[in-house]
Amino acid sequence: MKIQKNRLNGLFGKVKFGEGKSCIAYCKPLAKYHLDQNKWKKVESNSEIGKAFSVVKYNTEFGKKANDSNSDFDYFILLDSLRVENYSKRGTTPDNSGWSMGNYLTELDKSNKRIKALSFLVDQDGPLEDESKFLAQKINQLKEMDDCKNIHVLGVSKCGDMVVSMLKYLSDSHLDKLNVLAAQAPYLGTIMASPKILYAKTNEIIGKVPSTLLKRMVPNLQKIKPTQNTIPSSTKQSNLAKILTDIHWNVFSQSHMDYDISLVGKDGVPHKHQDRYDKNFLANLFDEKTLTRLRQVDFTNITTTCTPKTVEHSLKSLNASAFMLYISSQVLFDEPSDGMVPLSSSQYIEQVCKEHCIPIATLRIKDGHHAISGDTRMVKQIVQQKIITRDSKNKEEQEDILSH
Repeated sequence: MKIQKNRLNGLFGKVKFGEGKSCIAYCKPLAKYHLDQNKWKKVESNSEIGKAFSVVKYNTEFGKKANDSNSDFDYFILLDSLRVENYSKRGTTPDNSGWSMGNYLTELDKSNKRIKALSFLVDQDGPLEDESKFLAQKINQLKEMDDCKNIHVLGVSKCGDMVVSMLKYLSDSHLDKLNVLAAQAPYLGTIMASPKILYAKTNEIIGKVPSTLLKRMVPNLQKIKPTQNTIPSSTKQSNLAKILTDIHWNVFSQSHMDYDISLVGKDGVPHKHQDRYDKNFLANLFDEKTLTRLRQVDFTNITTTCTPKTVEHSLKSLNASAFMLYISSQVLFDEPSDGMVPLSSSQYIEQVCKEHCIPIATLRIKDGHHAISGDTRMVKQIVQQKIITRDSKNKEEQEDILSH
């Protein structure tokens, strides 16, 4: 997807979906969080575009009833936990995904619905609690539209936490329109957002592998020289461990975007960055208002774990990310995980809801991994089972209740 800047300080480009179809995606930055001032501001320069809290709009409708003005429509809103800059330093999406939406648009376009689509990209530095409020404000506006029938909100990874946090900021009206889905959400955090813990574990693992074997496994990594930075580590690291942690540290946001999902109750955030970390975000995620809203909306928790079948699927589809996540799940986690989030963390909401007698739905994807949006098999399962069939499911449930 070739991206260009336009005069409104946004980004736009052509997105491919389905069989030979395409549309235009326009990525508009909404606000930029400034760490030095601890406040949000309007985007003031082109250099901030790739790091700002942004919304992506698509210039066409999807589904077999697309553009039928006589039909009610559904909104599909994706939060894939990424910032614009994740795709490249220019904020482009060379894989034609349209900021993670390509596979979803392909499946949504097969439905017998009229669907409009949006996606949100998180700010590089912004507190996740604040961005949850921004999202709720947009949802509150959409659900007041008379011809909007359903609003499907899918939050992936840290944005799964965000869509839960969003619930307490929703207005009371039209909650029946909402179909909220959280996939691979680290409700108890993850080691991947806890560099002090992650880097110590990485060094421990590397120390157990014979150096001759390491040279055979990763000959190119051995040639990389770590940059001089302030990676937090309380232990002496081997050269390879320094290289691996250096790679992580340089793609890590070193701010709220990642720190806010650090392991709950653990000291994983460097002390010099404590002001960039909201330890209350996860600690207070399931407050009384959130629990009340969970009773009032359709909510589905989606989880998956890496298995040997994950490797098989990744090789068939040439999905390098899936393969690397499988390796991560085997090396870094002591329990089943998707390569980024342990299962105990992504299933924690189910335990909370059970304790409070709150019914929520679950979807278990077999042999999966954390990079859901780039996997056509996983996207298809989510869209077909939890979005396309929502109306028929509600009808069946209503008839079942009446029959009793």
